[in-house]
Amino acid sequence: MSESSGRSMADERSIDVRTIEPRVPAADAVDRTKRMTLGRFLRTRFAEIVGREDSPKIYTAYYPDYLAYTTVTLYRYVGGNREIKFLAGIDAITGRVGEVDVELPERRFEGVDPATVLEPTLDEEEVATVWREWLWKYLDRKYRPVKRPESSLDDLELVHVPYWIVDYGTKADSFAVSALTRQAEHVEAIGPLAAYYDEALS
Repeated sequence: MSESSGRSMADERSIDVRTIEPRVPAADAVDRTKRMTLGRFLRTRFAEIVGREDSPKIYTAYYPDYLAYTTVTLYRYVGGNREIKFLAGIDAITGRVGEVDVELPERRFEGVDPATVLEPTLDEEEVATVWREWLWKYLDRKYRPVKRPESSLDDLELVHVPYWIVDYGTKADSFAVSALTRQAEHVEAIGPLAAYYDEALS
């Protein structure tokens, strides 16, 4: 038997994406959702009292973000110029930008089910444009530079961040927990994940 014929159907359907090791396991993700709302808290407490497990289904979705490796030179009248380097995170679907303020685990390529992968809608050229538009406003707000700084976009890295979808039966009752930041939000609050829920999980 050849090596290719011995592969499982799951292997044949997997695709490689650059991702991270989850910083929160699935069980902890569920715990983070149990007190998100008063209704969810009361339902969880009732289930505990009557001895009935309130167990949601848990799914994984891989959300695309670009990491923008940024170098900026700030000009100062006193003390010489200052060079700073930082990462900006750019949502590869919505174009939302922000400074990466969490420590990033090592990135790695992993074979995953393509049905769990959300595809970027922005290409690198569009992302670079969004980055430039955001950068000056960000620098002006944070550093109040005396003149426009020099800046360079040193590299762009596409990373698919794992999200735990904690499914309590309906989209309105379900949550998404970032495996990077550990933040839990209603699925409906994250537009692309809400669409993913409708298409893949409903």
